[in-house]
Amino acid sequence: MKKTMRFLIGAGLTTILLAASQSSYALGGGGIGNNVPSSTFEVHGLGLLNGQWTVQGGLDAFGSILNNPTSNAGINGEPNTGLIGNSGSFSVGEAVVMIHKATGMFHFTYWGGNWQTPAMGITSNCPGCGFNSIARFGSHANPSSPPTFKWWMTLQPSKYWSISAGEMPSLEGVEIGFNFMNPTFFVSDLNNMQATPAYGPQLNFFYGPTTLNLQWSDSYHTGFHNVLSWLLTENLNKSGTDNVIFFGHENVSHTPLNRGPGGPEINSTLFGLGAQWVTGPWTFVPEIEYQYLPKQAITPGMLSDVGLNPADTPRKTYYNFATMMDVTYQMTKRWSFTVQPQYIFQNGDKNDPNAYLYGNWLQFGAGSNFVSGGIAPGTFSPGTSMTGLQVNATWQKQNLFFQPTLAFTHLAGFTPGTGYGVHGRAANQVVGILEFGILLGKL
Repeated sequence: MKKTMRFLIGAGLTTILLAASQSSYALGGGGIGNNVPSSTFEVHGLGLLNGQWTVQGGLDAFGSILNNPTSNAGINGEPNTGLIGNSGSFSVGEAVVMIHKATGMFHFTYWGGNWQTPAMGITSNCPGCGFNSIARFGSHANPSSPPTFKWWMTLQPSKYWSISAGEMPSLEGVEIGFNFMNPTFFVSDLNNMQATPAYGPQLNFFYGPTTLNLQWSDSYHTGFHNVLSWLLTENLNKSGTDNVIFFGHENVSHTPLNRGPGGPEINSTLFGLGAQWVTGPWTFVPEIEYQYLPKQAITPGMLSDVGLNPADTPRKTYYNFATMMDVTYQMTKRWSFTVQPQYIFQNGDKNDPNAYLYGNWLQFGAGSNFVSGGIAPGTFSPGTSMTGLQVNATWQKQNLFFQPTLAFTHLAGFTPGTGYGVHGRAANQVVGILEFGILLGKL
């Protein structure tokens, strides 16, 4: 089956991320070594470093235009926080490199550079709100990233198990944080709500078509190592193109709200299912997840630590339900076409004084100006549902690619003032994207 190289680079590196083994498992179609751009070299005479190393990466830039933009009032004296849709200018998306050694007993992986992860529907440009996923890179609304995205080392003394440690990749979901490594420009909001790369050890077990990964980490970079994550993979064929995964995490203790970006995610429990099925030129990747915040996970002491009323603990268990599907059709050797419908519902009590803190899953990491009860355009509100559809066409010739994208999101059940538009009253938004890029490595 023919695939675009851009699609395959996401597939091959997902193999590294999720299986961390010699397994052929891959999400997104294809697998490592199947026409993935990479530069490969052999190292000899350096002990554990001996073996085959690969270098991969990419650089992309994009421009955007949209309707119903939110406020673009200045932050810290900056008159415009960089919403590309207002000016039609371009922004760098990624400039990244991935180095990987996957042979022998010692494995090593490093991902670094500058990156951002555009997420469906997250385009708020108001001061102090959550990040704007299509703001100009390096602006206050979308600040520059640290130089290292993730890195980890693996010792594999047996074909049945290995152990990894470092800043580990999240075990959750079917998408990758570097946007050009997915078949769509925007990641779904499922990805945006899942755990981030985190520090901790990980055990990997392999038996035939089955892989089990268990990770103990600080999950959303809270500094508290109290989250157990898991990924169970079952390959349905020898190539690994057809597979089913079960993933999730459990916060086994309470994480203080003054650690990490806050929000319901850092004390949450998550369960999810994903799959991939390839038939001829078609690839189907469905995903579904349920994430919830037990009301007993927030204690009065945690609220007083962040200046909130200790009596305002959650009145009920807050949750979100989300689902999406990627459907990709390989039209020609150079052109592929992907659609991704998605639906997210965040349950919330609008009468709860801290409802934004407990029930606003879509705006994870947002500022305290609306967490404490204020209203700002594009921040959504507990009880909001988001329905989204993005359509992507991808053209690729060798290492060069071009991808136009059209994305539509519809909000329902939101509090007036937290939707789209300058006054937060618009329910719909349409975003157009033009992305250009180049992948590193030899085809």
